[in-house]
Amino acid sequence: MIAGDKAPDFTLYDHTGRPRTLSELLSDGPVVLFFYPIASSPVCTAQACHFRDLSSEFAAVGAQRVGISTDTVDKQAHFAQQRSFDYPLLSDADGVVSELFGVRRGRLAKLRKSVVAREPARRRRHTRRRGLLARLLPVKRTTFVIDTDRTVLKVVSSDLRASVHADQTLWFLQNHKVHQQSESKDGPIGDWFTEPETADKPSLVRPYTLTAGRTDSGVELPLEAPVETLSTATKPPRWPRNDVRGQILTSCVHSRSVAEIAAHLSLPLGATRFLVGDLVTQGYLRVHATPGDSMTIDERRELIRRTLVGLRAL
Repeated sequence: MIAGDKAPDFTLYDHTGRPRTLSELLSDGPVVLFFYPIASSPVCTAQACHFRDLSSEFAAVGAQRVGISTDTVDKQAHFAQQRSFDYPLLSDADGVVSELFGVRRGRLAKLRKSVVAREPARRRRHTRRRGLLARLLPVKRTTFVIDTDRTVLKVVSSDLRASVHADQTLWFLQNHKVHQQSESKDGPIGDWFTEPETADKPSLVRPYTLTAGRTDSGVELPLEAPVETLSTATKPPRWPRNDVRGQILTSCVHSRSVAEIAAHLSLPLGATRFLVGDLVTQGYLRVHATPGDSMTIDERRELIRRTLVGLRAL
């Protein structure tokens, strides 16, 4: 599952034994749903504790944190009590929800069954090792930012770097909230690039359908150069609301760099460069010159920081 897809609704028991439905959770605001392989393991503990420690920051952007793994309710309850988590931990013991979100490691499970069936008794020790690996890593460590209409806004995937899940989703939500506030004040800018989404149209125009596999931009496009929407440009076509090009134009209202645009929209960096370059050629965007001596040290430092944050989020 990637950004732009609709998250499936589901009901699972949390660590207190209470049934939780995704649609009910979303009634209170966006949900940050993070999958972790096994409760109480070192990396999973670091991941979950980092979400706990950023409680006030997530509350400030109106988002709820929800953990989920294939552990039983009892194991989740022990994990929650041990670490004093202030958010629900869901038990997906049969792996159905993990499968729906595309994070279940089905290949390892199939491999384990195949090996068990074929291995002779004298190699039973090797078979047990295969089975242990499959049990320890039942799901991929992945986090989804889900909007109130069940649209996936952001996906973060990293098995080893526990802290990036909370850091990247919080950074995305903070910038997403600022963008929404600006759009509500400006009004007409959003109307330029959006139109109501209908059921017979796809939820997102994928970048590869627009770039045809091309990643080289025809415009000189440094990663750190700010890109800005031209207010005097010719009115663009009325693209669907979730069309990537419309999202890029709306995002550039805030004069973002290419790296920031790619991270904000969860797009491949090469595809983002090509699409931004194409929109510049059509006269919808403007690329500012790479900062020179006219910028202060603080301005340069802030620009470098934003670019690095965008690159890390990819």
